[in-house]
Amino acid sequence: MDATWIEVAGLTIRAPVTAGTNLLLAGQCLLYYRSLRSSRAPAATLWGAFFLLMSFATLAGVVKHGFRHQLTENQLILVRWMSNLGSGVSTYFAQRATARIHAGKRWGVAIERLVALQLLVFVSMNVVVGPEIMLVIANSALGLIPVIVVEETAARPGHTTGVWIARGLSLSMLTGAVYVVGFSFGPWFNHIDVAHVLMGGSFYLILRGVR
Repeated sequence: MDATWIEVAGLTIRAPVTAGTNLLLAGQCLLYYRSLRSSRAPAATLWGAFFLLMSFATLAGVVKHGFRHQLTENQLILVRWMSNLGSGVSTYFAQRATARIHAGKRWGVAIERLVALQLLVFVSMNVVVGPEIMLVIANSALGLIPVIVVEETAARPGHTTGVWIARGLSLSMLTGAVYVVGFSFGPWFNHIDVAHVLMGGSFYLILRGVR
């Protein structure tokens, strides 16, 4: 699909809707991080780190999509690396937050080591293969599906924290499907933009659960 372009005050922006939705997501995640950073609950602090890293990843997406035509090949690879790394580390914090709440001390240590190993494998694959989007999709699926299952099954009547988190993460899983299928409303609102809308809804549901 051909890229769309606009010019603002002499500045040419590639894929302006995609860059704009990335910027909105970055702002949303930063606000959510700020709302959680003062919490004394360890799990809330970890979820705050999740939002901070997603803000980092989506802010890199602004440059990746909106200004890639102004970057050298090496600069573009670096920006893609930043985006992938932010996403991968955010998944790691989501896993740790769930382990902190639902796993006992013995199992919690083992799980934290396991998710650290997954992050190491993810980073290594980005080095070997390059910062590809499919690595992000695979890492998110592998890391977040267990979180969804645990949060959903651990929910108790009258306590909807896990339910909202599970719903939010389930919605985020749809973004991978949108990427793979390429569902689009046209060049001005393509599959990436659809995925960003889903991500915004996902972040809201997760925050509602954490709060």
